[in-house]
Amino acid sequence: MAATIKWRSLLCDYNQLQLKATLLGGQSFRWKNYKPTALDQHETEFIGVFANIVWVLRQTERELQYRIIGEQPYPNKANRDVTKSPIPEPQQSPANVRNLAEVRLKVAEPAEYATGGELLYPASYYEQLLRIYFRLDVDLEEQYQQWIRCHDHFANSAAKFYAVRQLDQDPVENLFCFICSQNNNIARISDMVEKLCRNYGEKICEHEGTCYYNFPSVSSLADPTVEGQLRELGFGYRAKYIQRSAEKILQLGDLEWFRQLCQLDYKAAHKELVSLYGIGAKVADCICLMSLGHLQAIPVDTHVFQLAKHYLPALTLSKNVTDRQYVTVADKFREVYGPYAGWAQTVLFCSDLRQFRERTKRTGERENSSKLKKKLKKKG
Repeated sequence: MAATIKWRSLLCDYNQLQLKATLLGGQSFRWKNYKPTALDQHETEFIGVFANIVWVLRQTERELQYRIIGEQPYPNKANRDVTKSPIPEPQQSPANVRNLAEVRLKVAEPAEYATGGELLYPASYYEQLLRIYFRLDVDLEEQYQQWIRCHDHFANSAAKFYAVRQLDQDPVENLFCFICSQNNNIARISDMVEKLCRNYGEKICEHEGTCYYNFPSVSSLADPTVEGQLRELGFGYRAKYIQRSAEKILQLGDLEWFRQLCQLDYKAAHKELVSLYGIGAKVADCICLMSLGHLQAIPVDTHVFQLAKHYLPALTLSKNVTDRQYVTVADKFREVYGPYAGWAQTVLFCSDLRQFRERTKRTGERENSSKLKKKLKKKG
């Protein structure tokens, strides 16, 4: 795909989406600052990969704007290049899933190609991907009104992080990325994830001297040789976790197992995940929250444990998170914030990250933040 493809957009009020904290705040590890926008030199475009597409994103007061740098055809059962032939009839499975790739991409295989040659599919396909990825069906102003009333701690953080959205990600990518996250920081996790994609994924395109790859399949990570290769690439003990988890997932049914996992309730899904090699309670909760739709899941790490002291003063003298305290903290967040507690916790997590502590100097953001705070206070 040529890099000159035009910008497209969908309606999305600035108060409903804050791109920087959403994309760079530790949910996904495949997004980077790209360059200042032509609209505002203090604002940044972001480049990243999801759904086998390389995107550049930016936003205005009223729109989320996107440009497609490169893409792969929607995976189909025949595993062939459908760009050179008509799209096959959707495949039916016993569970009425038309194509198991939908488990990863979150949307059904498009029924037709686009006309005009710029993109593979109609614009509605890409808009649907963005709406699901950012959960744009959820009205954040309504949620913030509720969360601000729940606790003063959130009210004091909401103005700065007024539109952090909870991403809805590919569960395969999400699972292996968070195996990489153990005892790690965002920059190093991002580096590991790119190594996985570069060595085991498929090339999507090259843009401005950089090659972009999709996230690898489970089968490509399951080969016994993968552990040694990953150790050479600097993954350490995580190499064994990745290879053995991939091997077991293949034995359980690969994407069919993920499809079934998506249909389980929170506790059952969590139990399945911790049965994998190297996945503990926190990583399982990350996967439940970020790709399985369980918005009540609370991944309790050291950041969240420190935040929990605002709610559970008895934890003040504690330094390490015990199994019992993990459950206590998670239950407390759910008690305070309700069914979307995991999303509220994501906002608070971003407020605790060093890279987001200093308020942006972008005037528009300060104004929008102040307006929203006043609006929510008035409504509350």
